[in-house]
Formats: sequence, structure tokens, C-alpha cells
Amino acid sequence: MATRKKVKNAALPVYRDGVERAVFARLPVRVGLPVKRERLITLPSPAVLHVPSDIEAVARVEAIDRTIYVTALVPFAPIRIVAELIDGGQQIPLDLVANTQTSAASQELEVFIETARDTQDAAQTASSSTPETPAADMVDLTRFASRMLYAPRRLAVGQPGVSQVQVSNQPVVGLVRGALVETVPMGQWRSAGLYVTAVRITNKSKQPLEISLDSLRGKWLAVTAQHGRLGAAGSEADTSALYLICDRAFDACL
Repeated sequence: MATRKKVKNAALPVYRDGVERAVFARLPVRVGLPVKRERLITLPSPAVLHVPSDIEAVARVEAIDRTIYVTALVPFAPIRIVAELIDGGQQIPLDLVANTQTSAASQELEVFIETARDTQDAAQTASSSTPETPAADMVDLTRFASRMLYAPRRLAVGQPGVSQVQVSNQPVVGLVRGALVETVPMGQWRSAGLYVTAVRITNKSKQPLEISLDSLRGKWLAVTAQHGRLGAAGSEADTSALYLICDRAFDACL
């Protein structure tokens, strides 16, 4: 059976040059003890000790804050105690031993935990196992472009997997065949192999205009109009937007 000795709160010990240092990396930490001389074992953080119930017959063990104070009363074969760190529950097995070979042990032993490599490996594993952001489809891209043009500024935010692509804001002549309109690209975005271009369309005729999507020049995979009808030039409804989807950039699809 094991008993639990709770760590008492106290100030951290003052370190001096020449202390022995050990790194815990799964294997138990061997702690050599001189007989009748106290040795200090400093842990990474305060801990609770799990010790054999009969250890008092061969050694005196006391824990204060991060430091374990151990005195071997007689020589003895290795005895394992376990330090359970209060912060995080990490357990560090310590194999105490006292014999003629350990009589010259330093007064202090500082124990570290090997965490740098484990943390890096865990981060790499998590990164490699994180699913990639799914690409936006034609519907998603169209909705995204519409939101960027018409939504309030607080809602016109980016979307994972969608990136902006530079496009000329010069008017495109003849984009809508047979219609007296002005068409100006307002923005272009890409997701994987799809591009969406938002184009402002303004009626220059004095007559209302039904937008015929079949009359657009270019090789488009999909075309959507914000409004299917434009008011006469000069009216509040004379301007709308077109969303053109292509597998290449806007200029290459004209």
C-alpha cells in the first residue's frame, strides 16, 4: 500500500552552482542518497508524494513546495516513490537508493520533464490531422460575392477557403450583347479552381431592361443577376450586379 504526503506551502529553495540535474523522459529517475546526509530533490512544480508505507524504516522523506527532502537512515536497495505534480497530474517515478556508490552524491538534484519534443510532435500531429478547409462551390462563391457588395460593413468579412484576386476596374465593352449598358468589374475571388467576379451593370437606356443572361459574352460556368430587371437610366433601379463564375480568372474567360 502507498500513503499520500501532501506538499506544504513554502518559499522556493535558493539554488547554487553545482547541483545535479536529471531529465525525466518516461524512465524512472535514479536518486542516489548518501547515508545520514540530507539530499534535496527539486521538482518542476509542487507535488503530492506516493511512498511505500514502510519507508520510514530506512529513510526520512518530507516535501515542501517543489522540493523533496530525503535522508537515508541506513543503506538500502532501490525503493520507488512517485511524485504526482499538482498542476496537470504528471507522475514522476523516483528510484531512491543508498549504498557505498552513492555516498558522494551532490546535495541537490533538480528534475526536469522532457516536454519540448513531445509538444512539437503533438503539434505536428494535430496539424497533420486537422481537416483542410473545404473549397467553396459555385453557390457559396456567388453568395460570398453578393455579401461583399451589398452587406453592411460588419458582415462583409472574409470566408475560410476564399481569397481575393486582383481584377481591373475598367469598364468591359460588349459584355452584354445588344444592350446599352455599362459593365464594370467590382471584385474577384477564388476558391480552389473556381473564380467569381462581381460586375456592376448600369442601364444607359431610357427604357427599363430585362437582363438576358444568355446574351453575355464569355465562357462562364454560371451567371447570376442580383436583380433580373434594370430601371431606366437615371432611376434608382438602373444599377445592379452580375456574378460570373469561371474556372479561370475573369479576363481569361471573356
